[in-house]
Amino acid sequence: MEVARKHVGFIGLLSVIVALVGIIVFGLLNHDFHFLNDYLSKLGAAGEPHALAANLIGFVGTGLLLIVFGWLYGFLLKDRLLALLLSLFGVGLAFTSIPTDYLHPDSVYSKAHIVVICLGLASWLFGLSRLGINLLLARKIRNRANRTSILLVLALSGYALGWWSMPITHRLVFGIVFGWTGVTSFELLGKQNPNNQLLETS
Repeated sequence: MEVARKHVGFIGLLSVIVALVGIIVFGLLNHDFHFLNDYLSKLGAAGEPHALAANLIGFVGTGLLLIVFGWLYGFLLKDRLLALLLSLFGVGLAFTSIPTDYLHPDSVYSKAHIVVICLGLASWLFGLSRLGINLLLARKIRNRANRTSILLVLALSGYALGWWSMPITHRLVFGIVFGWTGVTSFELLGKQNPNNQLLETS
């Protein structure tokens, strides 16, 4: 499967843009949404204004782009398992369009909303781990994956230790995931030269 790295980079960057625009636009349209204190999923929660559009654009749209990006990036690095693991995060994000119900947090829909994103995030972390130990990849790719994994674990640990709230954890995880995606995408869009190789050269 022949994959053009610039196409992969464009799709990855587009996913970041769609996610950010979705949060900003629908966050501004929802006057009850607080950008620091509310869960991001509130934008698509049952009963919220513009919930359908927020789910379709912010979650499904971004999720589909991440599925394609993860799948193609894995093939670009000649690793089918990596392609599957990274794309599963996009699947999880797309299925968070299942609207949570803040009035009934124990409902099937609310639980499904949480489960799919947790499974997707776990798959993405496994994908980063696979990137980090693959000695065939360029060192900068491995280092970026390992550092990102550490940041993600620290962000989740901070919540477990009571250092910050879950909504803040959401922001941190969001920033880490899309930060890695953005940096990786810009790398793919850059000019191919000896300093911008994806695989180790001997």
